[in-house]
Amino acid sequence: MRSIIAAICLAVAFAVPALADDAQPPVDPARVAAARDLLEVTGVTRQMDGMVEAMSRGFAKGAGAENSEAGKQLSTQFDSGMKKLLEYKDQMISDFAVLYAQTFTEEEMKTVADFYRSGAGAKFIAKTPELMQKGATIGMKYSEKIADEMKAATQPSQPATPSDQPTPAQPK
Repeated sequence: MRSIIAAICLAVAFAVPALADDAQPPVDPARVAAARDLLEVTGVTRQMDGMVEAMSRGFAKGAGAENSEAGKQLSTQFDSGMKKLLEYKDQMISDFAVLYAQTFTEEEMKTVADFYRSGAGAKFIAKTPELMQKGATIGMKYSEKIADEMKAATQPSQPATPSDQPTPAQPK
């Protein structure tokens, strides 16, 4: 279960910027409001939901949930952890708003929010879930490749049999 929680935390850390130090001074409420607007226009809440869904599907596939009871149990535990994470979504959004407010000026966040309301920005936001899903597929491809390489590296090497030995080249 600890590894599941660690995976969740790692995924969230890559999906959004790292959390700021707790020792930061209070942030101007106008900056926090601008940050909340930016988070709203960029669809962070929807992206978190989509990320959780994609991670759950990917984990189930990687754990072999369709083929084994152990994989099914691991997948169920992972899904439980992800649901628990989503229970904190509102608090996380508040923390992200403070983080953004500590990092950017009110004017900078308004400028970025205006971009995301523009045609190109709106298209970027609209395409983000599709890109995340396709990106998750790419990530799974390489995760499976690494798992296969690790599995092959842990397999004991088999002694060569006569049929495995190369035959001498025939003269031309």
